[in-house]
Amino acid sequence: MCRKDGGFLKENIFSESHKILFYETDRTKKTTIGMLVNILMLASQDQSIQLGLTEEKLNERGYGWVITQHVLKVERLPIFGENIKICTKADSYNRYFCYRDFWIEDEEGKIIVKMHSIFVLMDHKKRKIARLLPEFIEPYESEYTNKIERVADPKGDPKSRLVSEKNYRVRFMDIDSNQHVNNVHYFDWMIDGLTEEFLLTHTLAEMNIKYKREVHYGEMVNSETRMAENQLVTYHLIKAGEEESCYACCTWRSK
Repeated sequence: MCRKDGGFLKENIFSESHKILFYETDRTKKTTIGMLVNILMLASQDQSIQLGLTEEKLNERGYGWVITQHVLKVERLPIFGENIKICTKADSYNRYFCYRDFWIEDEEGKIIVKMHSIFVLMDHKKRKIARLLPEFIEPYESEYTNKIERVADPKGDPKSRLVSEKNYRVRFMDIDSNQHVNNVHYFDWMIDGLTEEFLLTHTLAEMNIKYKREVHYGEMVNSETRMAENQLVTYHLIKAGEEESCYACCTWRSK
């Protein structure tokens, strides 16, 4: 199914082209982790719009999609001015969880980024996870499974050493239409805990991030960064008060 804007649906795989813009990159001209995830998530949103399952339609019914976990693997980060193709596929689902795959191809068709994500349907009124409704799932033509994926938990290693603790106040512009902090902002809070020297001499290879609790406007969050003995694995924890909101494990490679 071709689209006027260049995206297409084929065997329930959706893809669209994108040119990396200057504000999506950092001083090294490589895409930031937060922007990378933004770009990937945009593809799933555009697929939903194409299928008529807009955010507005879900909101009218009192529901919204919430991400519980991303597992990101990076061969290399896209660079400023590069033309890429973003692909996504709603892979499978069970009664409560949806599993979606994302990947980015360069101009030669080589896959340079992969991401596996877990979504749940949130009942806005009850603020609880809802059982998946067929009308919100069937258009994606994904496979039903009775199994629940056992994705690795990115909990920190108690042997790691603390390298940074920073506090941030949640701003109005950090809040999305679901009335809590947009997931991408967690990436910025986490990466900001690493030093300039480390970020200039290392590049992300893998990131496993898990979301536990919503963060709201005006709350103070604490970002804690720890480093493993090999100095190539970092652990990140975001807390609001005593409540854990999000945590992640990152694996890095030296440049």
